[in-house]
Amino acid sequence: MAGGSDAAAWKAELLAACGARVEIFAAAGSVSDVMAELARAEKVTIHDTPWHIGIFAGAAMAIADCDTDDEARAFACAARAAGVPFNVVDKPAFCQFQFGSIVNRSPVILSISTDGAAPILAQAIRRRVETLLPPSLKGWAALAQGLRDTVNLHLAPGPGRRAFWERFVDRCFLSTSPPGEIDRQAFVMDMKHLSHMAESGSVALVGSGPGDAEMLTLKAVRTLQAADIILFDESVSQDVLELARREAKRMLVRSVVAWDPAGVSSCLRDTIASMARSGKSVVILRSDYTGMSEEAASELRDLTRRGIRCTVVPGISCVSGDVAFRDPDDLVAGA
Repeated sequence: MAGGSDAAAWKAELLAACGARVEIFAAAGSVSDVMAELARAEKVTIHDTPWHIGIFAGAAMAIADCDTDDEARAFACAARAAGVPFNVVDKPAFCQFQFGSIVNRSPVILSISTDGAAPILAQAIRRRVETLLPPSLKGWAALAQGLRDTVNLHLAPGPGRRAFWERFVDRCFLSTSPPGEIDRQAFVMDMKHLSHMAESGSVALVGSGPGDAEMLTLKAVRTLQAADIILFDESVSQDVLELARREAKRMLVRSVVAWDPAGVSSCLRDTIASMARSGKSVVILRSDYTGMSEEAASELRDLTRRGIRCTVVPGISCVSGDVAFRDPDDLVAGA
């Protein structure tokens, strides 16, 4: 990196957070206080000399903060000759790649880019995202990183491991402070408990509401993102399905064949019960599960009698637009 300005320091800090070894080439007296602080924290190494052709050997990328276009052109030409991708701060004509607006919660880093078309829009999006992500996220991400190997050792891929991380994420976003030793010990105990539990599946009856994905409840979104198999009919919109876990198997069940007046047909219930007994998390997704409807109650009774763990996540009434329940966990996702 050529230059010791604040603008160069901002990019140097992001690269260091990603694990890069950052070498700064800047003449004496041109290093800003921010860059000097990074050096004291051993995040960067400062060489007391201006950049020159020799600095590109072995580099993965080259970045410069140049005062003039002539200097920027010289830096870009030298980097290109050395075969190193280059970026000159605030001079897109001399860039082979761009930095987006960054939300830094290292080791969590979000980059927002408009491909140079609207930097102001990217910055506005970043400000909104910043307000949604608590500063404590950094500590929780570090804890997740520290627990990952142990979790992978004790919990096999599947419902148990996924249940552990879902509980972890819920605790993360409910907390306003970084995790401590008590939190770490609690998660270790939770992991040991899950490791001794026999894998058992479940069935969730989820209401998709009037079809607008923004009208789903938070609980419905979490249930979809934990599903292994999703059965849905023509009443469910593609936008709603897009919120499901990518790995989930999606099965269209035509309502004229599968749904009888009492709800799910007997043959389909047998199939659903078999899926759940094999350890799968099954979601039946329909628009008419608003509150404890007759259909939902019938399906719930039948599956429970078969020994299947079953829950109902009601949707929003198409008629009133109101949530048909009072569970505080079921707030509208877009609220």
